[in-house]
Amino acid sequence: MKHLVKGLAVSTVVLSVSAAQAGTVLKLNAGAVDTNKLSSTYAATWAMEVRATEYIVQFKKAVTEKDKAALKAQFEVFGYLPDDALVVRGTYSDLMKFKNSHAGVQAVVKYANTYKVSKDFAPASVFNKDSMVAVLVNTFKANEVEVVASKIEKMDVKVSVQVVDGKHITALIPRGLVPAVAALTGVEHIQPAPVIESFHFAMDQNLADDVSAAAAGDYTDLKGDESGTRLMNFDAAWAMGYTGRGQTVSMADTGLDSGNTGAIHQDFAGAVISGYPFGLWSKSWSDPMGHGTHVAGSVMGRGTASKGLLKGGAYEANMVAEGMWSPMMKNLSVPSKLGDLFAKAYADGARIHTNSWGGARTFGAYDNFAIQVDEWSYANPDMLILFAAGNSGADKNKDGRIDANSMASPGTAKNVLTVGASENVTSSGGIQVPIKQLRAAKDEWPAEPIYSSYISDKADGIAMFSSRGPTQDGRTKPDIVAPGTNILSVFSQEKDASPLWGAYNKDYVWSGGTSMATPLTAGAAAIARQVLVEKMGIATPSAALMKATMLHTAVDMFPGQYGEVGASRGQEILTRRPNSDEGYGRVDVSNIANLGAGTVFIDNRQGVAQGAEVTYEFTLANPGSLYANLVWTDAPGSANAAQALVNDLDLVLTMPNGQTLSMNDHINNLEMIEKSDLPAGTYKLTVKGFKVPQGKNGAQAYALVYTAK
Repeated sequence: MKHLVKGLAVSTVVLSVSAAQAGTVLKLNAGAVDTNKLSSTYAATWAMEVRATEYIVQFKKAVTEKDKAALKAQFEVFGYLPDDALVVRGTYSDLMKFKNSHAGVQAVVKYANTYKVSKDFAPASVFNKDSMVAVLVNTFKANEVEVVASKIEKMDVKVSVQVVDGKHITALIPRGLVPAVAALTGVEHIQPAPVIESFHFAMDQNLADDVSAAAAGDYTDLKGDESGTRLMNFDAAWAMGYTGRGQTVSMADTGLDSGNTGAIHQDFAGAVISGYPFGLWSKSWSDPMGHGTHVAGSVMGRGTASKGLLKGGAYEANMVAEGMWSPMMKNLSVPSKLGDLFAKAYADGARIHTNSWGGARTFGAYDNFAIQVDEWSYANPDMLILFAAGNSGADKNKDGRIDANSMASPGTAKNVLTVGASENVTSSGGIQVPIKQLRAAKDEWPAEPIYSSYISDKADGIAMFSSRGPTQDGRTKPDIVAPGTNILSVFSQEKDASPLWGAYNKDYVWSGGTSMATPLTAGAAAIARQVLVEKMGIATPSAALMKATMLHTAVDMFPGQYGEVGASRGQEILTRRPNSDEGYGRVDVSNIANLGAGTVFIDNRQGVAQGAEVTYEFTLANPGSLYANLVWTDAPGSANAAQALVNDLDLVLTMPNGQTLSMNDHINNLEMIEKSDLPAGTYKLTVKGFKVPQGKNGAQAYALVYTAK
C-alpha cells in the first residue's frame, strides 16, 4: 500500500521471514553454547527431573509470533536470549515432545545455574566460601519473589534478606551460596549489589594544592560562559521563545535545596511542582549534600538570584524533585526497584527524567539496573530517561588517549540517553590548572597531550574523566556529550552542603563531571520536546523521537581537541560519529530550535514487524546530502546474555541507480546514515524488521528523523 505522510511517499511491504543467522549458538555471558554439540549425558540427567523449571528453547530461524504462540499454549514463556531462543518453564520431557512435534526447534537446553551468575563476582577461589557478599537477585516473575526470598533465607543462618521489591531481592549471603541461589527455580540472575555514587568529579580530592580561581561573587566578573549554556547555544533557542515552557522534567539525586516548595532557593521558586523522598530512613527531599541542587539549577534554574545571568537550560520548565539522600548512610541510596522513581515522576506529568548517578564498579555491564530501566522504558515509551556516563575515564596504558570500556550502569541501558562530558570553555572560575597539577594525574592521565592540557579551554575537547564506551557487548556509548567542566549552578542553602569545586557566592557554586553534563542535556531535551510539540505539531512525542532529535542535531567533534595527530600521539577521537568517545557529538540547542521544513519526523507507534519493511521516498532536485537517524525503544534484554539487543531493525538507503547503503548494525538500537555528495534523483529510505522476537503485537515501534538537502 502507498500513502502520503507530510508529502512523502510511504510504502509498507511484508516480506518472508529472513533465514539469516540460523540459531545454533546461544550467546551467553557465561560463554557461547553450541547447541549442535550438546552432550547426551546432560540430556539424560534433565530427563529425570519431574518438576517444571526453566529451559532455553532455541529455534533454527528467527523466532516468529507463531513460534511464541505455540510455546505459550503449553508453557510459561519468559524472555529472549540470542540467538533465536526463548526462556520457558516446563519439564524436559514435555519440552522434548514439543521439539519433536515442531520442526523449527533447534534444541532444548537446561537454564543452568552457571548461566545466571554475573561475571562481576570475583572467582570463588579468591574467597573463603563463608565470606559475606551483598547480592542483587532478579526473579522471572514478581509473584514468586517472596517464595524465592524465603528459600534464600533458609539456606544459612547467616543469610540476611534485606529488601524484596517487585522482582528484586537484595540480600547478604555467604559467597559459597551464590551457585545455590542461582540454581533456584524462578531465579533469573544474581549479581553483586551495585555500589551507587553521584557523578560529580571529586576535584577537591584530586587537587595537589588549593588552586580554585578567585571570584568576585558579585557577578561583575561573569562573562556568560560559566553555566555551560552558551557553548550549547541555548541563547538562540531562548531568543525564539523555546525556554522549556510547558515541559516537566524530573530529577532523582541527592535532593533539592530545602525540600520545601514554600521555602526554597529563589531560583526554584514556583518551579517545583512536587517532591518525593526516596532515601533510606529519609522523610525529606532536601539536599544536605548539594549535588542535586547544582544539577537542578542546570536543568531549569530561573536565575533569579543572579538577575538572569545564571539560568538553567530550560529555565521555564517545571520540575519533579526526587531526593535519594540517606541521612543514616550519608550517601545516595537508590531504590532496588528503579521503576518507582520513574512512575512517581510520570504520574506528575514529567516526560524527561535526568539521573547523574550510577554504579561505576562494573564497567560496561548490562546488569540488573540497566535492564530495569529498559523494562520501564519499553512499557512507558513516551518518557525519555537520561543517565550520566560516569567519571572513570583514565589513560592507564599511557598512550595519550583515554582508554575504552569505562561506562557505568544504568548508563549502559539501551533506551536511555547516556551523556558524557565535553569541556566547557570558560576561564573565569572553578579549577583553572593543567591536569598535571591534580594528585591523580601521574596514575590516571600521565601522558601528553592530556597531561599538560586544561579542562575548560577547548570546545571540541572531551573531559579526561568522562567515561568511554563501548559496553561489554560492543554497543556505542555514550550517546551524546555536553559541557561538564567548570559549570556554575545553584548552591544548596542547606547547612553544611558541599561547595563542590568551590563556592562563587552564597547562591552559586562550581562543579564538574558527567553529573553536570547530564542535566544540561536534560534542559536541551526539554527544549527539543517543546519544539516537537509547538513547532512540529507532534502532541505526544515518544522518547525514541526525542532521542533521535537530540542525536540528529548534535555536532560531530571529530578529531577532538588535539587535532588529527594519530592514535599513537594522542588523537582524542579517531573516527567520525558515532563513536564511544563522543557518541553522536555535542548537544547543540540552536540546531534543535532551527529544525524546520527540511527535516522529516516520523514517530511510528505501530512499528514494523519481522520480515516487513516501511519505505519513505524523497527527491533531491540537485546534488546534496542525507543525514538520517533511526531510534527504537527496545525490549529489555537479559543480564545473562552476551548481547543486549532484542528487536533488531535496519535502516537502508536505496540510491537512484538501485545501489543500497546500510550500517548493517546488529548490536545497537540506533542506526544512522550520513552521506554527502549524493547525485540528484529519487531515493528510498527503508526501515526493515530484521528480527523482532519480542515486539508489541508482533511489531517494533520506531522513530526516524532525517534531513535531505
